[in-house]
Parts: sequence; structure tokens; C-alpha cells
Amino acid sequence: MNPTNPSNPSNPSNLKAVLFKSDERFSSFLKKLSEFGVDTTILDFEDHEWIDFDYSNIDFIIYYPSFKYSSNHPLALHEVYDNLMFIHSEFPRAQFYPAPQIIKYYNDKYRQYLFLTKHGYPIPETIPLFSEKSVDFADKKLGYPMVIKNRYGAGGGSVFRINNKKELHKYYNLSTLNLFNLKSAKYFWNMLSKRIFYYHLIKAKRSNYPFLSPPLLAQKFVTIDRDLKTVVGNYKVVEGHWRLQANEDMWKMNIDGGGTGVWSKIPQEAQELSIRLAKDLKALWLNLDLIMSDNNFLITEFSPVWHHYAYKENPSFVYENDYNLEPLEISLDLERIIVESLIKAVKEKYPENPVQN
Repeated sequence: MNPTNPSNPSNPSNLKAVLFKSDERFSSFLKKLSEFGVDTTILDFEDHEWIDFDYSNIDFIIYYPSFKYSSNHPLALHEVYDNLMFIHSEFPRAQFYPAPQIIKYYNDKYRQYLFLTKHGYPIPETIPLFSEKSVDFADKKLGYPMVIKNRYGAGGGSVFRINNKKELHKYYNLSTLNLFNLKSAKYFWNMLSKRIFYYHLIKAKRSNYPFLSPPLLAQKFVTIDRDLKTVVGNYKVVEGHWRLQANEDMWKMNIDGGGTGVWSKIPQEAQELSIRLAKDLKALWLNLDLIMSDNNFLITEFSPVWHHYAYKENPSFVYENDYNLEPLEISLDLERIIVESLIKAVKEKYPENPVQN
């Protein structure tokens, strides 16, 4: 246990936080908590102390997660799914980042699909591949090219564009571990034989998860030259940017893949759709990916966690004068806006004495 600012006079409400160690943004969060005068205890999920720690007087808990294994691994986020959710179930008075309300959807495209479909949200036409029957249905219903998405994955990983039913069957068989299928076995062998697989295995002492997880999602291919990311905080869109394709061959809009980020006008329809989803999920913070089809926005996925470059940090990002949201110097200070929102939530819930039930 490592508390900071045990009696900081700038913290008259005596707010207390737990900050879990993480690979990313840990130092930045610790610095920001210190600036706000919050009494902070540092814990680590790699130690056992967090299990017996008494969280009953803790006002908020922050853990900025990264994928424990490759993002398509079913247990890549077990510290969030298991550990954070256990703490939340035992000590529900504390505020959390990421928000417990949406952790179950984090990096799980199938669960997101179920929620979005049930609540009538616009999404690309999607068919989960439960069985051979659903494979036949997707083949007839969606046509080609078609997009196949693994249940788990981030940053465009484990997302494939296919052109025929043979390829569709290949990925379905991979998800069911049917490696007796020739095409599936060939794909699996090629993956294991790539240099990059062994590079990560030897250098990083880890490798990409070589399997796919059912159910895969078959999705109608939508031709786009850009997509849109929005961030909702306290039921207001505080940041958004477009990601533009680098060339005509680029069909997944990733900055790391060569795309250009553009801070320009965020349409009102996109803002309203983003806020509506955050409200339905009861999410204090929410990051969304959207695309346009027939002049309508479709949601492709959402997350309780997001990453921001600092303003003018990345030359791949361009600022346009018609940008209509919060000034970037404010909205891109991720640690500040999260800590401020948690403090505000605690004080609204416990206005007289936030450390008392």
C-alpha cells in the first residue's frame, strides 16, 4: 500500500482513491490525482494485497487496462472482467473507471451486438455464426465481399474481408476448432509459420492468440472512405475525430495503418446517437466507432476505455477550423477529465461527506 497526500489541505472533503498499476497512463493518473489533492493508494493486480484491501472508505477506483495477452485472447481483460467487477460487487459505493456498467461489453463484439440489436440501434447488417445453418444464411443474406469479425479483438485485429463461401466456411471452422478442414488447417499452419509469430513469442515472450472465438460475426460490407470516433462524457460528446483512408485499398480506418485523423465538424446526428447509447448503457464515459451508410450513422462498436494523443502530438492528425466540440486542449487531457468526472460523481452522490455511507 502506498498512499500519497495523506493530509492534503487542498482536499477538504478528504477524497480517497485507489489507483491500480498499469502499463499505460499510470504515472499520468498518479500525477493528476496528486494535483487534485486526492489521497491515493497504489495497488497492483500482480500482488495479493489488493484482495484483502478494505475498499469501504474509497471514493473512486481507477485502472487503465491494457490487454494482458493479444486483444483477441478470451482472457485478455480478465483483470477487468474478474478483479474489478469483484471489487465493484463487494464495494458498490465507489465510483470506477472503467465504468462497471459496460465492462461486460468491453472488447466483446458479440455482447455488443446483442445489446445494440435488442435496443434498436443502427448497425451494419450482422449475422452471428452459430452453426452451419447460420453460415448458409449469411452466405445468402449478406453477399460478398463480406466482413468477418472475431468475437474479441481491437484496433482492427482479427477482422477479415472475404470474397466467397469457401472463405466463410474456413473462418467458421477455425472458430469451432475444426482443423480437419483443409482450408482451416492451412490457415492455422500459415499463421504459426510467420516470422512475426515467433518474433513476439521469443522477444516479448508472448504471441498472438492463434484461434478465433465463437460466435464470429458475419457483417455486410459497407464501402467507406472514413469513419468517426466519438467520446461521450457525462452525457455530452466531448471529443470526436474522423479517420480517413490512406488509399483506395484501405478498408479498415486505422491511424496506425496509415490513415489520417481529422478534427473537423461532428454532425449533430452522430452526437445524438452517441449520447443516446451512453444513456441507455448508463455509462459515465463511452467511446464509439461509427460509419456512414446511405447518409445514416451506424455503430460498429463501443468501449469504456479509449486512448488520446495529446494535442499536436501526432502529425497524422489534422485540425480544421469547423471543429465544433470542446477545445482540444481540454478534451484531450484524458486523465484530468476522468478524475474531474469521478470527483464530481462522488460529491453529487455524497454532498455532505463523501467518505460516509
